[in-house]
Amino acid sequence: MAYPADPRRDPPDVSRAEERERASRRAARRPAYLPTLYKARNLRSKQVVCAICVERTRGETQRVDLGYGVHVWLCTAHASTEFQARRSGRDFAQTLQQLWAAHGCLTRNRSRALDAHMARLRAQTRARPHPGSYAWPVLRREAERRFAGGAPLSAVARHLAGRLAGSPAEAPSHRTLYRWRHERRWMVRLAAPP
Repeated sequence: MAYPADPRRDPPDVSRAEERERASRRAARRPAYLPTLYKARNLRSKQVVCAICVERTRGETQRVDLGYGVHVWLCTAHASTEFQARRSGRDFAQTLQQLWAAHGCLTRNRSRALDAHMARLRAQTRARPHPGSYAWPVLRREAERRFAGGAPLSAVARHLAGRLAGSPAEAPSHRTLYRWRHERRWMVRLAAPP
């Protein structure tokens, strides 16, 4: 005895083309999930998000100055000198350049800051005696280590002034500290071959 076809159990014979068409119509009716910061999880309401991670930002973010009046907020991983110097700085510079272009805010100063970042990493470091502030290499390395960690200029100036208090040496001027921070030599040392 033959039972009548049950449409719930026995699908009708449908060609693959018709099946794909039906699936695409169902997908068109269903709204796709689009990530937004409004719905992002694990973000505190007042936290500045990482410019690269955006809605996937985890942990604290810090301000990174790139020179030319340009700064970005990055998570610990993206703010690290290891990431910024990876592949001679191309990962970092290309990512920010494409993000800024996509947002319509790739300005001349931002382009210059990225070009300067790349140029610093390409530069050959030559050991030669330098006058003035270069005569304090240990002090400069300490200041650069603090700058690489995201410390603001005023905090580094206070630290160095306190360290040199009571000695005959004078602390570097704010202009010198600004130049040290702007030159970002810690990036060049990291990218230099061993």
